[in-house]
Amino acid sequence: MVFYFTHHPNQSTVKKLTLVWLMLAALTGRAQLCDEVSLSLTTTSNLDFSFDTYTKYQSGLTINGATRLKVTVKNNINNNPDCRWNLVIYVENGSASTPPNEWEMLYSASTSGNKPEIDLLQLRIRNACNTSLTGNQFFNVPTVGGTPILIISNNGVTTPAGSCTTNVNGPGDPINNYNEFNFDIDYRLVPGSGFRSGTYQLRLRYVLIESL
Repeated sequence: MVFYFTHHPNQSTVKKLTLVWLMLAALTGRAQLCDEVSLSLTTTSNLDFSFDTYTKYQSGLTINGATRLKVTVKNNINNNPDCRWNLVIYVENGSASTPPNEWEMLYSASTSGNKPEIDLLQLRIRNACNTSLTGNQFFNVPTVGGTPILIISNNGVTTPAGSCTTNVNGPGDPINNYNEFNFDIDYRLVPGSGFRSGTYQLRLRYVLIESL
């Protein structure tokens, strides 16, 4: 995500804030206990958040269904009772020189105001069975970049596909178990005021692995 924050040239008290989604990645760990563990990600290449009124600044902007995750976990050959999986999000600023709680600055247009912190970003992760451990409401991402956000946990107990409950973590696929193995991701930003004009960036990684 790239975070644009610029002044209107003719209005000293109203600013324009535009945020553009830049980088999403889906990573899959190597299957050991299961036959196959794979993650498919579908997303819009760029998402624009443009804040040009006080109402938008205070109320925020939301983009629903911008990302869909499709999880496939197969266990037909091994039939291993310990075939379970984790689905995790990592929010990172991608820069060793940037404090871990701040967005990475790509361009500064001002010396006044605060740099945005990572937990400005809100996510909502949902499917028809509400299997995500984060629930079906918006939440702020962790303050420190790189902190794992656990969507589904391999907690040592198998919750089989078809249960249609929280933390379904057994084998399944997005076709036969559509309501549990598809996840829609919504994004929200409520900036308020007081940020430094400039361009900022965050990276999100979605990771599917058997265990952390």
